Amino acid sequence: MIRKSPNRLELMKTREEIDVAKRGKEILQEKTDSLMSLFFSYVKSSSEKRKGMEVRISEAFKTMLFLESLSGNSSVRIGATSVPEGKIRTEERYLMGVGMPKLIWEPSGERFSFFNVPILFDELKSDFEWILGEVLSVGEMESGISILSSEIKKGRRVINSLENFVIPELESSKRWIDFRLEQISREDRLRYKIIKKKLGLF
Repeated sequence: MIRKSPNRLELMKTREEIDVAKRGKEILQEKTDSLMSLFFSYVKSSSEKRKGMEVRISEAFKTMLFLESLSGNSSVRIGATSVPEGKIRTEERYLMGVGMPKLIWEPSGERFSFFNVPILFDELKSDFEWILGEVLSVGEMESGISILSSEIKKGRRVINSLENFVIPELESSKRWIDFRLEQISREDRLRYKIIKKKLGLF
């Protein structure tokens, strides 16, 4: 317990500190609950995207093998799975005060082209480009999940500190000041009675 000067001003300051700590705990708890909700939303969306991506990849490879068997060469595989040169640009967006990553693919090379081939070849290429976009999207979510998890842990540590240490310490100090002020008041009343008795004022 922090021993503070037992006076009215210190008592008022301690009460204010308790109110601030309790309000801060409530606000932080609300934020942490919201981050938890967002965290589970990201986990669910990431899982769903992964499942959808796995199905699309499986279908795309089946189509690719079929087209390879028709064409009799490997140009289908090279064209469908080739990724144009480029770079991944990272941006940051804020959700509830937490910086979340945004991954953007910026191609700089020429797209592989098929000449004199059925439309199915271009559709296959589009499938693999869609898969690339989903890989980036899942990567965003996985990074977001990691960041949210870290923020939730930080919030819980602060809440735990406020709930189990800071607030009880302040309340203990307040009780001690209340006790000392009451003790001082009793001593003052006793002295006053003694003085009155000595002065014959009873």
